Amino acid sequence: MPMAQGRRRMPGFTLWELLIVLAIAAVLAALAAPTFATVVREARMSSAANQLLGALHFARSEAILRGVPTVVCLTGPSGECLEHAGESAHGWLVFHDVVRGSRVRQDDADIPLRRVELPELVRVSGTRSAVTYWPVSRAGTTGTFRLCHLRGAARERAVVVSRNGRPRVELAAEGTECGG
Repeated sequence: MPMAQGRRRMPGFTLWELLIVLAIAAVLAALAAPTFATVVREARMSSAANQLLGALHFARSEAILRGVPTVVCLTGPSGECLEHAGESAHGWLVFHDVVRGSRVRQDDADIPLRRVELPELVRVSGTRSAVTYWPVSRAGTTGTFRLCHLRGAARERAVVVSRNGRPRVELAAEGTECGG
């Protein structure tokens, strides 16, 4: 009996307790990983929509401030403005339209202000390929730009430009398919 009394339990965890806790943590991490990936995709989509919204606000204020029409046009993989509405774009370009051509494109005399490329697997298309802001703070046309994740893994966003030039972001309804 004297031997049993002399032996005291050391503070801490046994190896078995530690292994069980690590196994439970690994299972929980494996369950949370797909959810975290969805959160990252949603954050990328939200960020892209907010960047486009910011570009439209910037173009509107530049047109008023500088007294020159300012264009936001969707761009293809080469970085050039797209010719037709509905084409899938890789980003957008903001520039002062000094030449004021009949087609919306960046000419040599035009002054580029900002160029944005979208994250991988995120694309944008629009009811128009460009929006021009006039010095009177109005947009030349209305338009809707749809931001889409190519794998359909995130909810679609739409940036809508009203006739008075005010842009806003809308979130697609739950379950909306994104055909970008």
